[in-house]
Amino acid sequence: MKKQFYRVVMAGMVCVTAIVSVPAFADKSIPVADFFKKGQFSGGPVLSPDGQSMAVLTPRNGRFVLAIIRLDSRQPKVIAADSEYDIIAPSWVNDKRLVFSVSRGSDVALEDNDGGGLFAVNSDGSAFRKLVPTRKEARGGNIAYKPFSVLARVFDGSNDLIVVNNQRGRDAKLGASDVLRLDTVTGRTRLLTFDNPGKVGDWILDENNVIRIAVASDVDPDNKRIKQVVYYRDAETTPWKVIHQAYLDEGKEMHPLGFDFDNKTLLVAGRFNGRDKMAVYIWDFAKQTVGEMVADHPDVDVTDLELDSLRKKLIGVRVEGMLPDMIYFDDDYAKLEATLKASFPGQEATFQWSGKNVVVAVRGDNNVGSVYFYDTEKKVLEPVYVVKPEFEGKKLSAQKVINYTARDGLNIPAYLTLPEGMPAKNLPLVAYIHGGPHARDQHGYDPITQMLASRGYAVLQPQFRMSTGFGWKHHTAGWKQWGLAMQDDITDGVENLVRQGIVDKNRVCIIGASYGGYATMYGLVKDPDLYKCGVNWVGVTDVKMLFTVNWSDMSGPYMDNMGAKMHGDPKTDDAYFHKVSALENSSKIKAPVLMAYGSEDVRVPLIHGEKMRDKLLAQGNTVEWMVFTGEGHGWAKESNRIKWGEAVLRFIDKYIGDNSPAAKK
Repeated sequence: MKKQFYRVVMAGMVCVTAIVSVPAFADKSIPVADFFKKGQFSGGPVLSPDGQSMAVLTPRNGRFVLAIIRLDSRQPKVIAADSEYDIIAPSWVNDKRLVFSVSRGSDVALEDNDGGGLFAVNSDGSAFRKLVPTRKEARGGNIAYKPFSVLARVFDGSNDLIVVNNQRGRDAKLGASDVLRLDTVTGRTRLLTFDNPGKVGDWILDENNVIRIAVASDVDPDNKRIKQVVYYRDAETTPWKVIHQAYLDEGKEMHPLGFDFDNKTLLVAGRFNGRDKMAVYIWDFAKQTVGEMVADHPDVDVTDLELDSLRKKLIGVRVEGMLPDMIYFDDDYAKLEATLKASFPGQEATFQWSGKNVVVAVRGDNNVGSVYFYDTEKKVLEPVYVVKPEFEGKKLSAQKVINYTARDGLNIPAYLTLPEGMPAKNLPLVAYIHGGPHARDQHGYDPITQMLASRGYAVLQPQFRMSTGFGWKHHTAGWKQWGLAMQDDITDGVENLVRQGIVDKNRVCIIGASYGGYATMYGLVKDPDLYKCGVNWVGVTDVKMLFTVNWSDMSGPYMDNMGAKMHGDPKTDDAYFHKVSALENSSKIKAPVLMAYGSEDVRVPLIHGEKMRDKLLAQGNTVEWMVFTGEGHGWAKESNRIKWGEAVLRFIDKYIGDNSPAAKK
């Protein structure tokens, strides 16, 4: 295997038919609504195992329906549709049969999305079967909703799938599950985990569909910390044995990724041998530790193995860096990617490959998403569809990667989007802060970022300490640093752009959702003269309320252990909670604020916003307040997303736009 990147070489342009239109420069002519509308097509086509057909979700009468396109004839056939629901998440069972679920999509608020379920149908539209009822049907029948998640295809000529269900473990505090074999024609299931080693959340099969790895998490009764236990067995009839144990708060957990096709070689990811960033290794069963390292990356964790079950090949490891990349183990896949990248320079091309047929998904700075069919024998690319055709002929703004140094020396990676066609000098800036905070931004299209850039704003998205994916040190440097070093990382990014002359220091606004909403409110507390406005949606306003609001879903063993480590311990950290509470320090806020919450949010309940709103109004601050009825921790309904985008732009324009008082100083 290769440890290093397979650096692709230009493999020559293939023939491309009717692919690229010449873009114009972006301007304010793009309607705000266009940024937030759902795509004309949903998801990407799914290539059948034999490579002869594509499953495509296509619009019809306002709903997404499931169509099958035979690649030899290019003739589409709709095989599943519903007047009330969109078809979602199609997946092939075998060459002739598929499963899918349903959703009301973006037509309704989160509270009203009563879809789900699991259904099966043949690719010619025959042999339809309901395998799991929808949430609506479960509620109507006063029965528990018991969904299956697909774990693996069987590849034995049957119509069966390997699925996971948590019915037996639904009362476990950290979750527990079983594996079943599901006949998608009869609906009958057979339990495969009579011998279940514990409260298992993840299962790994070998290439003969034998369950070989079980990953469980439970609370250690001696210290109340969450411990991961990884079980292994040599065969279906042999006993389980523990091969790895680790506490989550030490960052030493194992991520089993899968078996090679010899069914003996197990690949795992983790921070072994004192490494800061996760790498991929071969597990040494004799020594019960990792052996050879087969893939790593200098900047980010590596945890995502890709394989080709039909060709019986390990493809490689996908790397979610600031820019996505791939570490290839297989030369054929690497060469095919090189060919596709040569046809789409500067864009990301991912693909499914079976036989001679390839389905290619492409995205880039000026391409929200487009799909092509590639014939490897004829070497011809054909366009299938564009996700958002309303952007055809328009030019969006490039999302660049930058790095800057925080005041204590920590490197902070960030995305910087500069308005297309404008000099990078004295621009108004929006600092756009991600949620989590144990999460990160991803490279790619973001509607708020592109909307703001189209109106002349620079947008900074810092991956401050506590962000995940950049190693254990970067993550843990943010523990109990709400409002402290985490907040300083954001400020340091803004000031770095000011020093370079890119940003006008008098025209800076801070915005964000969830943790980003907290960072907005505390940014206005800590740096009241830096930010001229703030936009907070579904944001935390008091860190301790994460633990004390009893109708939130932020409770249980995870919050008692990891939550207390990351965000503060409600038993011992009162002084910290007082210091970093945006609510308790709201008297320092001077800038106007736009705030919005979902009426049904159980992650950050409405009380977070109501308490902050009331305090700010009582002290005479300017507050714009919105509640989205039926929504949870974000906006599911398309009209709500559009309404919110328009409100955000109007608010930011008012305070740092070209005609704002700040612009005239």
